[in-house]
Amino acid sequence: MNRKLFIILLAIASLSACVKPPSYPIIPAIEFKSVSSSFIKSGLVDTITFTFTDGDGDIGVRQSPSDSCNQCGLKDGDSTCLGLSGFNVFLIDSRDNCVGIFASPDVESVGTYNAISGEIQVITAVDSKKCFVTPTPNCPKDTVVYTVILRDKAKHFSNYIKTTPIIVDGE
Repeated sequence: MNRKLFIILLAIASLSACVKPPSYPIIPAIEFKSVSSSFIKSGLVDTITFTFTDGDGDIGVRQSPSDSCNQCGLKDGDSTCLGLSGFNVFLIDSRDNCVGIFASPDVESVGTYNAISGEIQVITAVDSKKCFVTPTPNCPKDTVVYTVILRDKAKHFSNYIKTTPIIVDGE
């Protein structure tokens, strides 16, 4: 009986030694998953969800009190918002190239290997740009597609992904 138990344990140990750790590039890669609503009233929040992989496990931010930028500077070619150390998730609005800046929590690798993967959710208020100041009757619907970028602590930028269109009702 003890001999059978020993052989079973040896077989299990042999199989576990064959498990390969995930291998991802050190540059983060992201993939669009979903938006919580593709039709939303202006001023309400939507949740954008995407998945990520990172080979060196350095997703997160380094806070800096001096971080500031012109969030709509991309339309004039100013990309300083993308270099802020206190933020690492960027949503670029298709309507005017304004950048929403967000900070993900630090994602730590668990175990022996640095490679990590997971899911990030960004909760953002979505406003109508056509009737921005005050929603009014007969305000036309607005459509936004966000370009999402993730940056790791080593300042590697992920690929760019786009959300599905979100229709914003300004009324």
